[in-house]
Amino acid sequence: MTDTRRRVKLYALNAERQWDDRGTGHVSSSYVDRLKGISLLVRAEADGALLLESKIQPDTAYQKQQVKHY
Repeated sequence: MTDTRRRVKLYALNAERQWDDRGTGHVSSSYVDRLKGISLLVRAEADGALLLESKIQPDTAYQKQQVKHY
């Protein structure tokens, strides 16, 4: 069976406008009743803990960042 999960590195912008590393996990999307909408979910690779639960906003531009390999 093929693993179709998408592995991601999660960062958050802090109050000093620096990027904090929040961990590595797997991203998915799902309807979240509490948020009343489709949300991005990131679960930690190590233990499955929820690292991110964020409602997808129609007026927000989302993009995938590419890693440069040298």
